[in-house]
Amino acid sequence: MSGPVRALRAEWTKLRSVRSTAFALIAMVGLLLLMTIASASGSSTSYDGPKAYDTLTFAHRTTTTGDGTYTARVASQKNSSPWAKAGLLLKDGTKSGSSYAALMVTPGHGVRMMTDSKHELVGDSDVKAPVRLRMTRAGQRVTGAWSADGRTWHTLGTLTVADLPATGAEAGVFVTSPKRSVEKRTGPTEISAHPVPTTGRATFDHVTMPVGQRSWSRTDIVQPPEKSEPPMDEPAPGTLHRAASGALTVTGSGDLGGLGMAGVGAGPGVDLVKQSLDDGTQLATLAVIALGVLFVTSEYKTGTLRTTFTASPRRGRVLAAKAAVLGGAVFVVALPATVAAFLLARPYQRDNGFRPPLFDNPSLTDPAGIRAVVGSAAFLALIAVLSLGVGALLRRTVPAIVLMFMAVVVLPLVAATTSIALGDFVSSATPVAGMAIQQTVHLIDSATTPWAGFGVLCLYVAVALVAARFRLVRRDV
Repeated sequence: MSGPVRALRAEWTKLRSVRSTAFALIAMVGLLLLMTIASASGSSTSYDGPKAYDTLTFAHRTTTTGDGTYTARVASQKNSSPWAKAGLLLKDGTKSGSSYAALMVTPGHGVRMMTDSKHELVGDSDVKAPVRLRMTRAGQRVTGAWSADGRTWHTLGTLTVADLPATGAEAGVFVTSPKRSVEKRTGPTEISAHPVPTTGRATFDHVTMPVGQRSWSRTDIVQPPEKSEPPMDEPAPGTLHRAASGALTVTGSGDLGGLGMAGVGAGPGVDLVKQSLDDGTQLATLAVIALGVLFVTSEYKTGTLRTTFTASPRRGRVLAAKAAVLGGAVFVVALPATVAAFLLARPYQRDNGFRPPLFDNPSLTDPAGIRAVVGSAAFLALIAVLSLGVGALLRRTVPAIVLMFMAVVVLPLVAATTSIALGDFVSSATPVAGMAIQQTVHLIDSATTPWAGFGVLCLYVAVALVAARFRLVRRDV
């Protein structure tokens, strides 16, 4: 049997034979799951706004036939909001809430097609103006397509419009731009958000439609509030300007779509995956810190480390074997626990309002979700190995555990109540930066990116192990 394999086997025998190992691993799983349930059951959200929006500026003409093809090029679009909308609209009159089919482009979310605020097709999210849009109507079915050059067309799909009249529908181009939620950090863990009205603007050319009249009409479609809803702010009046070339420039405010469609109802961002894992993982570090420190300091206390080094004189190899066995054991036990934590949190999140259509339904099949769940288990394993390195450096249980608790538990709590600058520093430059691996959405309070934060933790682990190896080699046990 080779030396490295012998060392691994010896350290594994030590780890599983110590009673505190099983206790620490069980405590890690229990703390992780219990805190996950407590955190998820205590989180909540609500929405009291309209279930659908139909407020926009409409430049339109009356159609002379039911079926036909409607095209326009959105030559330019103002980035007034990521969810500002400009495109083609086929509508049963000009009353808010009447049946419609819309094909649009947005500055931040590509091409979309909607009918009656109930059905939506999502196209390429990278498409921006200038872009050509085409709707083809056949009865109550409307097919949407877009093209960057007017030659190669990409079909989004076909939707059914419920009550579009066979003849006499209004067809044209529209512009709308919703309120933009401006977020501001008021503390390390506090965010305030307030809506700011925006006005969209777009220029259309190459507009072709099966209509009889040649002149364009402009209508500001305004949505009356429902009785159960608070009064909505009146949007600013839109404008329509027709150039000598025939191009139309339209401005307008408001929104178009149903709840959870095309940004309707979207508020400050929420990372449901991180929310399901964050608190439980942090509490579970208490158990893995104790396990990692005791795995090495207990041998110093009993003097068995001298026997270990007599049997295996290469002290660096012994330390590496300890780190590999400890990290591997914690990861293998923690991974099913983080998966269970994610699955346990979802029912509580859904019951508390975090559900479609306003919120995505995260899944373990999503790459970001897999990274967060597996990364949480890896975070706990690395914290255990970091604790091992600190224990090997200090050689005493209490000072090592206190130091790790201060760095991983106390310092983040203090930073969360002190200042934004300190909070960001702790979240990006200390071992807890590894928690960023749980992020699936970049939010305003994200101090670092997932892999950058995880890399910081790996750097701390590497430094601690190198320093511990140096001391083991240079100093007697």
